[in-house]
Amino acid sequence: MLKALRQALPQPATWDDITQGPLPRAVARLALPIVLSQLLFMVPDLYDGIWLGRLGDNAQAAAGLASSTRFTMISVLMALSRGSGAVVARYVGARDQRNANLAVLHGVVLMIAASGTLGLIGVLFAEPLMRLAGADADVLPLAVRYARILFAGLIAMEMVPSVSGMLNAAGAPGIGLAMRVWVLVTMLIGEPLLVGWLGLEGAVTALVGANTLGMLWGLGALLVGRAPVKIDLHDLRLDWPMVGRILRIAGPAVLQRGAPNLTNSLLSRIVSGYGASTLAAWSVVQRIARFAQTPSMGLSFVTPAMVGQNLGAGKPERAQRSVSLISRAVAGIMVAVLGGLALFAPQAMSLFTTDAETIAAGARVLRLLSLGYLAFGLSGVYEQAQSGAGDTLSPMAINLVALFCIQLPLAFFLPRAFGLGADGIWVAVGAGWIVQAVLMVWRYRQGRWKLQKI
Repeated sequence: MLKALRQALPQPATWDDITQGPLPRAVARLALPIVLSQLLFMVPDLYDGIWLGRLGDNAQAAAGLASSTRFTMISVLMALSRGSGAVVARYVGARDQRNANLAVLHGVVLMIAASGTLGLIGVLFAEPLMRLAGADADVLPLAVRYARILFAGLIAMEMVPSVSGMLNAAGAPGIGLAMRVWVLVTMLIGEPLLVGWLGLEGAVTALVGANTLGMLWGLGALLVGRAPVKIDLHDLRLDWPMVGRILRIAGPAVLQRGAPNLTNSLLSRIVSGYGASTLAAWSVVQRIARFAQTPSMGLSFVTPAMVGQNLGAGKPERAQRSVSLISRAVAGIMVAVLGGLALFAPQAMSLFTTDAETIAAGARVLRLLSLGYLAFGLSGVYEQAQSGAGDTLSPMAINLVALFCIQLPLAFFLPRAFGLGADGIWVAVGAGWIVQAVLMVWRYRQGRWKLQKI
């Protein structure tokens, strides 16, 4: 079987050393495939939204609630991915091949165990989870059906971004890009057929099936050694010190990633109180915003590799200069993209729904949150820098303060105290992101991340 995989997969490329040479070139060589990978990651989400829009606002709302619940539950998976990536990058930078391979193997094993457990919980408790998320009587049965299939395929849904993240950290983003291509092509072909045949269930089945194919391709690449790191079956046993290194970084990252995920679920519940059109608008806005932020998000995903590998190579100043370069690029891109989105917000919304009320509500949200999304993008760069160094504790504390002490309290308070209605929620969301960005930059500039040990 391994021989067949080796023949099916491309021959290994020559991997660039990002710890030396011109810094802009190193960033650009990583950024291009990562940005393309993120674009391909977002296209299925947008494509899925378009087909869900043809099924009506209740279908959009149901998928939005199920996805929001999933993002809340997978905080531990995102943390494991972040911890594994930080360890992989540090060992690759230090030229310690065996430990880099061990880190990848243990990252995959931990992800499969955790995602399988969470997926089972999601399938068994889909109905109470959807009720907790705020599904009303009309949306609840649709949300439950969607959620059960989504959680049944959770291993595949989470292994694609997790394996891709470890490969990015190792300096091999091209393989992650290939995984996304498999997902996209399968979605483009499969979703129209399955939606026409199965309706809402067809949409989520296409999503899960496409990610399953992408996951298998990525794991195959790691098994046959087509990347700077590989899964060595001779080491197929638990190395507890390596598990401890990953979990030590992943522990705080559970709350670091869990805070925004839980906040988003709670915000969706608050928004649901303003009717299906407002909830559908919020679901569509999040899809559009994720796609609009893809170039800047892809650039920020370069940061862990640049920071981790250069710290592993004993070059903290080069790591710092790379973060400065990436943050300036992200700011420029975000200003251009968000400006265009604010101008053409109604046209963007109309791609996903024909309901005039939903289009108007979504356009208003996009415009009100423009500055907040800029702050959110910049915050991501500095958060990734510290996490890539192995410091997930600082971003965790900042997320908790910004989201639970600023964003959520204001989201409850502003609509009621000032009669702002749903607009008060959007003001609160933007304020929370701005505070988060200010605190993240302040903590980064203290420089303690340079001393972080793995």
